[in-house]
Amino acid sequence: MTPNKITTIAIIGAGFSGVATALHLLKFELIKPIKVMLIDTIESFGKGLAYVTEDDNLVLNVPIGNMSLFSDQPNDFLDFCQKIDASLNSGSFVFRRIYGEYLQARLQQAKTDYPQNFIKLKDFVTGISQSNNCFILDLKSGSQVQADKVVMAFGHFQSKPLAEILPKNAINPAIDNNILLDSSWDICALDRLRTDQNVLILGAGHTAIDTLFRLVSKGVQRKIYLVSRHGYMPNGHRKAGEFIKLPILTKEIEIKVKEELKINPTIRTLFSTLRQLTKNHMAQQGNWRDVITSLRQITPEIWRGLSVKERRRFLTHIVHLWDVLRHRIAPVAMRRLDLLIASGKVEVIAGRIKQLNPDGNSINAVISLRRTNQNQEVKIGSVINCTGPNYDINRVINPLVRQLTELRILQQDELKLGFKVDEQYRCSHIQHLYYIGPMLKASHWEAIAVPELRTHALNLANILVES
Repeated sequence: MTPNKITTIAIIGAGFSGVATALHLLKFELIKPIKVMLIDTIESFGKGLAYVTEDDNLVLNVPIGNMSLFSDQPNDFLDFCQKIDASLNSGSFVFRRIYGEYLQARLQQAKTDYPQNFIKLKDFVTGISQSNNCFILDLKSGSQVQADKVVMAFGHFQSKPLAEILPKNAINPAIDNNILLDSSWDICALDRLRTDQNVLILGAGHTAIDTLFRLVSKGVQRKIYLVSRHGYMPNGHRKAGEFIKLPILTKEIEIKVKEELKINPTIRTLFSTLRQLTKNHMAQQGNWRDVITSLRQITPEIWRGLSVKERRRFLTHIVHLWDVLRHRIAPVAMRRLDLLIASGKVEVIAGRIKQLNPDGNSINAVISLRRTNQNQEVKIGSVINCTGPNYDINRVINPLVRQLTELRILQQDELKLGFKVDEQYRCSHIQHLYYIGPMLKASHWEAIAVPELRTHALNLANILVES
């Protein structure tokens, strides 16, 4: 950057990653002359897909103390929450709606503080080209904007459709597509489902739990089936008031894991070491969660140190276990889930959908059970796809992603977990074109939660200013 030139940085996507990057960049305004342009189609800038909900069935899966936008201001979200309710503390879990309000509040404050340097543009970027050392962004509205640097802050892409997930010919052609929901993100479609018929949710992760809570909040007498390959459910965070009698030393865990992986960098070594560390810690009245949490800082280093073969082995044999240990839900949500299962209103089934056949106004779902290889048949009114986001960019229909993929500017990693980026967050040989968001999973693995994404946003902001 030359001293007198204002550098325009366009950020495509106004979810958490885009907002965090924009806010970190604006803090450099007094040092470097910059203009930040945040572009998205959504009305509620800042909330993105994760926090746009107004449904208070949905609680954050991370306590207040770990949800600040800023690594250097760890109490920022706590301060915001305590202005709403002074009794809240860093260990409290609040509605997801509150976090959306927090992101919007910080965006509005930025607009007030930097009126000439911050532009929010409601539009959709359909293509990117270069001209005279700058980028030209084509917008759906028909206009164009210029930028010196571009940050792509795409969030999660919609799941693969049920027709691709289920076995070939599993869906009887006579079934009405309106009762096969390919996306649980369509709240209106969920609310239109018949209340006198049971529902099958495909998947058992956080998206499935959110969908479950939305469905049972109607207070109707229908049964919900949660079907996943292994039938594992998320674990909860430690309960309020439960403290660590013997705090684990994170540094010791890091050293031990690194030592073992240096000798034999395999998934077997990693999880054998974790099991022993957990056993030792729990023998001293510690909590198993501490061992998993202690790995968080070095998970990207561990991931990069594994061969593609070992990473694939992890995805094939271990990831379902890792997810339920690492990605936990709030204690109040865990209690609600346990009670629903105990009451019989929810049934968890480990297996695969083998066939969906029409049965009058209902569907007869044939499920091949994992543990017995026998079939279980359940009568339902609808199937909801909650198998999680799609990380395979070759299946993404976004026109900008398609353009950049065809030009080999965006490249898929070997395991189809996201985008290939270098250590500077650059997507390819093109200078000043960057990516931030959950598709960093390909190179970092840990790249979907606020504590990691805010660190990436700060790092990227520094790179953008210094480059």
